[in-house]
Amino acid sequence: MNLSFKDFRFIIEALEHQINTYQARLQVIEDVDEDEAADLGNDIKFLELLLADMKRNLDHNTSVKPLSSHVQALEPAWMQFAGVFKDDPDFQEIMDGISAERNSDDDSEIDPSYYL
Repeated sequence: MNLSFKDFRFIIEALEHQINTYQARLQVIEDVDEDEAADLGNDIKFLELLLADMKRNLDHNTSVKPLSSHVQALEPAWMQFAGVFKDDPDFQEIMDGISAERNSDDDSEIDPSYYL
């Protein structure tokens, strides 16, 4: 099984939580139900051994590796569309119109009451 760092951390936190829950329950029933207390004691011991093993594996298997070894340098998604309208006269006409509108000092289409 190939677990990531995040997987190991999640499992470790779950084991710690379960151990704490069992220990709290054991405190409550210790003098009341010997069979359940024995079962919980055994389960706690098992979980503690499993937790120690998981922590050892986490320390052993999580050396920092260069990102480039795992992920290829990917081209940005938009690059496949770059230059699509390069020599398109219709697109150029639209862009010229937008540019002219942005650069104009004409306020005729602005409703002054909108800004009051």
